[in-house]
Amino acid sequence: MLSPAQAETQRERLLYEIMLGGLHIGDSMVTFSQSPDAYRTSLSMTSRGMLQWMQNFSAGVSSEGQLVGSATDAITPVPLTYRRAWTAPEMASTMTMHFDPRTGLATSEEKLFNPATGATLTPEDMPWNTRRSPLPDVPEKLRLGAMDPVAAFVSARLAIRDAGKSEVRVPIYDGRRRYDIISTASTPRSYTIRDQTHDVVPVTSRVEPVFGFEPDAEDRMREGEGKVLFSNDERFVPLQVILGNSMFSSVMNLVADCERDPAACAAITETTEDGETASN
Repeated sequence: MLSPAQAETQRERLLYEIMLGGLHIGDSMVTFSQSPDAYRTSLSMTSRGMLQWMQNFSAGVSSEGQLVGSATDAITPVPLTYRRAWTAPEMASTMTMHFDPRTGLATSEEKLFNPATGATLTPEDMPWNTRRSPLPDVPEKLRLGAMDPVAAFVSARLAIRDAGKSEVRVPIYDGRRRYDIISTASTPRSYTIRDQTHDVVPVTSRVEPVFGFEPDAEDRMREGEGKVLFSNDERFVPLQVILGNSMFSSVMNLVADCERDPAACAAITETTEDGETASN
């Protein structure tokens, strides 16, 4: 494991393929940039194959903030801004979350709209929304000290890689809901991924809902599980991500390192600075 001093600077641009039921349904670009006192991490996704034929969909999230720590303490992210955007043919959403640098209180603002006309939409206009009234807002006391989903990933990754922790619990606020992610690291082992053997550190995560969930959605969240296979080296990057519950299972496989092979990633949708998606 690395000390905080050794982990000061890192930049990655990684391309993943998203598989569902053996079908290639999308591509995802993950970038993370870490300096001695700050981080910026983003993820974008664009539908491919059959999913693109059925519905052209793209999404992106990004988080940036400070990194605090010392030679004896693990580096911890302090998020400042989180952005999320997604676009489908008839509906789109942008959301920005700010964190008070003094108190850590998270506040968010979301816009739903028709991307073709610009007309404003409401949560009740979403086809998957069956509620007659909106869920209550997450109370302020539950948003204090919570991280956005991307900062939570950064936090857990650094805690496992640099501090050698075997279990990490991170409180998360995603703009609508509050939940905790509990991640457990296993001992390094060999895995075969895309016909190649890698030395990996498996990290298994589960969700504990806290506020803002329908009862059936809460049950689905509790039964779901995610597993990330990190490379067992100084980079500690995800080589494979497996997400699933009783209803589905999806896999993300690393297919290209865009810093080393830019041509493999030239045509992939990436997250722009304002958190929306745009094609290169």
